Amino acid sequence: MASLRERKKRQTRQALMDAAGRLFDERGYEATTVDQIAAAAGVSTRTFFSYFRHKADVLYANSADCLEAGVAALGTRRPGEPPADLLARAFDAMLAESWEMGLVAGLVGEAVNLPVFSPQAAIDRSNNRVERLATALAAACELDRVTAYAMVGAALGAVSTTAAAAMSDGRTDEETMAETARACRRALVGFARDQ
Repeated sequence: MASLRERKKRQTRQALMDAAGRLFDERGYEATTVDQIAAAAGVSTRTFFSYFRHKADVLYANSADCLEAGVAALGTRRPGEPPADLLARAFDAMLAESWEMGLVAGLVGEAVNLPVFSPQAAIDRSNNRVERLATALAAACELDRVTAYAMVGAALGAVSTTAAAAMSDGRTDEETMAETARACRRALVGFARDQ
């Protein structure tokens, strides 16, 4: 259970992200200032900068937290735990982090049309995510790099496409979470047989 201080920090951070999302949608990304975001969240501009370095960082905060949860989980391999089970557990941690943050997508309104959200920027972020998870998995399980990348790619593909399909079908958050966890395990079945 998180301490009162830690819960307060999470609430403030989430309030900043929520305020930014609303303002970006209402006024546009470029027209929204950090001062306006802080005021809408009921905190000082200085407080904003204690959580985020730049205005654009607000848009990726949740995905960065989820990635860190996954990498941390990969560092907790149980004795004899198969790599596929460990990676599924890491995805569970990432999904739990996403759930705790309310499944905030991270990209709002017209902000997705800015250069910072270009296809190349998205590819770079995706490559970083795969690199971080595959490196942590390979280190935890003494796997070769190619196998670790294949496992992470299979799991990420299953989770992201399943989440997108479930949300577009109007599934509840709970249903979406359950479907993505199931999809991750299904994607890793072949790897589990090889281990």
